[in-house]
Amino acid sequence: METELITINDYCIKYAVEPSFIVALEDSGLIVLTVIDDHKYIHYKQLVEMERFIHFHYELQINIEGIEAIMGLLQKIKRLQHEIETLKSQVHLHQPGS
Repeated sequence: METELITINDYCIKYAVEPSFIVALEDSGLIVLTVIDDHKYIHYKQLVEMERFIHFHYELQINIEGIEAIMGLLQKIKRLQHEIETLKSQVHLHQPGS
């Protein structure tokens, strides 16, 4: 299990990120940190999302609330795309000659 985790401190040093940013992401529910022996860890499965959040915050100057809004909209788009694909397949099934 340890190999799937990286400490916040190590992550912050490697990616030049403020620990308070990581904590703010956790507080907002955008990431989930694992606590072991009073040390907080980021799971490797979240690293792709972390890169996205870092890009939004440090390069595009988007605050945590903005990141939350963006992620909510992206999730909504994904749900709508799935719904469209489901409806398309249902329409295709009901078309004559299908």
